[in-house]
Amino acid sequence: MAWPVPHGDYASGVRHTAASPPPDREKLVFNRFKRKSVDDNGPKPVRIGNRWAAPLMVACAVIGLAWIVVFYTISNTDVTIPGYSDLGGWNLVIGMGFILAAFGFAMKWE
Repeated sequence: MAWPVPHGDYASGVRHTAASPPPDREKLVFNRFKRKSVDDNGPKPVRIGNRWAAPLMVACAVIGLAWIVVFYTISNTDVTIPGYSDLGGWNLVIGMGFILAAFGFAMKWE
């Protein structure tokens, strides 16, 4: 028993169904090697990345990591940093917020 062969011309990359007949082979070969004009460059790619996304991603990750490391380092000592030591456990939330922002910037980076 032979396997069913799907409709389409695999050499040209063109698929067709029974409703649409295969394209003329001469036109297909001619179009494949036809020289394109200067105006026929096609659509321009859309840039979705941002130039500042990677530096901000790294900066937020480093700041968040440093924030958490400083919190754990001074939490069991007599050293107090005004404003920082008063936050208590919220320092973990702030540090994780910076790290979460770094992941957000990673989504914008190409």
